[in-house]
Amino acid sequence: MPKSTISAKIFQVCLGLTTSIFAITALPQILIAGELEKNKNNAKQQNLIVRKVDLQAQNNHRDLSHNASDLQPRSEPILAEKSMEAKLLAQEIDLETFCRNYPYNSRCTNPNPTPEREEKQLETPPVESKTSGFALSAKASTLGFGIEGTGTISPNFNGRLGFNYFDFSIDTEKSDIDYDADIQLLSATALIDWFPSSRSEFRITGGIAYNDNKVDATARSAATLDIGGVEFPAAAVGQLEGEATFPNTISPYIGIGYGNPVKRDRRFTFSIDLGILFTGSPEVELNATGPASSLLDVPLVGSVLNDAIEREEEDIEDDLDGLSIYPVLTLGISYQF
Repeated sequence: MPKSTISAKIFQVCLGLTTSIFAITALPQILIAGELEKNKNNAKQQNLIVRKVDLQAQNNHRDLSHNASDLQPRSEPILAEKSMEAKLLAQEIDLETFCRNYPYNSRCTNPNPTPEREEKQLETPPVESKTSGFALSAKASTLGFGIEGTGTISPNFNGRLGFNYFDFSIDTEKSDIDYDADIQLLSATALIDWFPSSRSEFRITGGIAYNDNKVDATARSAATLDIGGVEFPAAAVGQLEGEATFPNTISPYIGIGYGNPVKRDRRFTFSIDLGILFTGSPEVELNATGPASSLLDVPLVGSVLNDAIEREEEDIEDDLDGLSIYPVLTLGISYQF
């Protein structure tokens, strides 16, 4: 083999070894150095943004500070050493955007408030309507006109205390006798409302009532009076007077209704109640004031008139027997304090 060919082969082998050594040793170092330089530039850019945020925060609070040091002219101007730094300092930095990009930066945990945020902080929050849980109601019912106080016991229970009164006169006829009747409605109630659902205003009501309702009646003048099926001269009987009362002075009450006067955050409420009062069958008492009344102790005359009055009382009681369960319908308007 010629010497020139051997020399060429040796040169090629040496060149290959040199290239391989360079690729193994020098090339990774060049790549690592490039990556480090890139990371360094990124870190420097972030530091410049942070410095810009600090400068804006200082400018925002310079006018609000009363410290002597803040009143002195600044002697530490920030110089842009590189073109990239100058460009970043000249840019307007949005603190909210910065905090979205760098949420864990210490400046973003409690950032300085912008004027918009300060206005929001100074805004007075709306005042919620606060109610006391006690309401006063005006009512009209078959028990008369009344006033009632309602208080909250629990989310599903209310307590009520009320008073009712009304007085009026009517003309009526019972057992063929015409009467001028004066009706007096007087009662006081103590009730408990149960709401099956605290979100609904439907309620079931139970309680008691002090019942002093009564009727005073006077028979109209006539030539004769048919008392218990027996006709008596009006001159002999005189004036026939009667009174009807209820035996249950303390009467149980049960009913249903709609409306919660002490519902939270509401002042005015309309309500309706429908129930029954267990008053017992009315009791009637009649009295004659004429000359014949003085003869009630006489065996014959007294017995006839007395029996007639008792039969008349029974007839009237039979007519009023339906009122033993007294219907109660109530409409009301309430104001909660």
